[in-house]
Amino acid sequence: MSIKATHFAEDIDLDCDIAGAFQFTGYYGREGTSGMSFVCPCGCGNKCYIKFEDSEGAAAAPRWNWDGNKENPTLTPSVFNTGLPCKWHGWLQNGEWVSV
Repeated sequence: MSIKATHFAEDIDLDCDIAGAFQFTGYYGREGTSGMSFVCPCGCGNKCYIKFEDSEGAAAAPRWNWDGNKENPTLTPSVFNTGLPCKWHGWLQNGEWVSV
């Protein structure tokens, strides 16, 4: 299964139910992109957050590498939502969520 990742420039509404919708998040009070919030691509509606490799913060891991493309992003390694009931696992490749 694959689903197009939908980029939201503004805050994702907490009631957003568009599977695969995402927005980039930044550092509080300064410029830069630190991670990404997204709606689980499986359709369960859960909201998720991941930090990028070069972001700062207390947590050392896990972190993902982002290719810098804001419209059709690619992340490595794969995303595995182990903390959610759905346990969705897949990739974000060139703006497409692809299930493993």
